[in-house]
Amino acid sequence: MKTNNNKGFSYVEMLMVLAVMAIMIGMVTISIGTINRNTVARTSEKLESLSNKARTSALTKGSQNGYLNLCEVGNGVYVYVGEMLTNPADVKSKGEKICSAEYEVLIKFLGTDYTSSKDKAIHRWAFKQSTGGIIGTIDSSTPVSGSVVVRKKSNTIKQSAFQIYWMTGKTFR
Repeated sequence: MKTNNNKGFSYVEMLMVLAVMAIMIGMVTISIGTINRNTVARTSEKLESLSNKARTSALTKGSQNGYLNLCEVGNGVYVYVGEMLTNPADVKSKGEKICSAEYEVLIKFLGTDYTSSKDKAIHRWAFKQSTGGIIGTIDSSTPVSGSVVVRKKSNTIKQSAFQIYWMTGKTFR
């Protein structure tokens, strides 16, 4: 008398397991894309809010307090609103982290090319006490308009941006 001692999985069982795994991988991929898109949008909104905070600070406390300092330091992009800072370590210690280093912030003022937070320099803009308008980069008193773009370094398609109007310093999307 022979006993059938088949151990293992049938083809149907293997196909079912593979189908379930494919569905799960698809769901995870979609979730990661959503998380990245939400992080980009959230970072852009936070940066816009901090820009408005710097503008309000200039209007109420004076132009010397109306700087927005932005710098990538170590594992993240940091922003400090207040006086002008010249040391990236100060931006990190006094400021707040708005996103991890896998994201970058691109800044463009009228007549310039985009500069990126990933170049490790401090990027800043200041606001006038009289109007709240942008007074330009550190060495310029010429009013400029600007745009700010937040995106993931590895995927430049997913990005979020806002504009800063030079005359009033107000932001818009």
